[in-house]
Amino acid sequence: MILNKLKQRLEIVRAVVTQPETERRLSTVAAFAVIAEYKNRIFVEGLTTDGSQIGQYSTRPFYQNPNALTGVASSGVTPVGKTGKSRFKNGKAHKTKYLPRGYAELRELTGRQPAKVDLNFSGSLERSIKVIENESGAAISYTNDFEAEKMEGNEIRFGALISEVSEDEKEIGVNAAVEELGFILEEIENDL
Repeated sequence: MILNKLKQRLEIVRAVVTQPETERRLSTVAAFAVIAEYKNRIFVEGLTTDGSQIGQYSTRPFYQNPNALTGVASSGVTPVGKTGKSRFKNGKAHKTKYLPRGYAELRELTGRQPAKVDLNFSGSLERSIKVIENESGAAISYTNDFEAEKMEGNEIRFGALISEVSEDEKEIGVNAAVEELGFILEEIENDL
């Protein structure tokens, strides 16, 4: 009698676990658990997949046109030349700002931290990373081709793997799925 009841329960569990809806539910829970950690690692902590710093922002001097800044406030980037004047000797106004401390200075002037690379200037790269549904369940994906290419370019520039999910993030996803499976099995147990 007990053996038959145990077999019956195992059959029910097997049926539930192999259902596509269960797979989707588990992958969705895992993906949402991972994406939070993934974005935090890259855009807050500034870390590569292996946990090292992505890099440092350039301090090579350059000129920046305030009108070319998209998605960020340009109020701190007013046109000023290398000499510190806003007009040329001939009286024409400068259209760019000279930044003697390079991109790191541009980040400071636009209210971003310059100490370490966090790949977060306008926020468009981070916003393009979403949990999407596919045939087998949920996955983390770049939803904008331009932003995906931007990430690839940063990986080449800094010579580091950034966009791959780390081992810690994978573990977080697995743990979230296991916990969700526990909830599913508990629901089944309560229904019996």
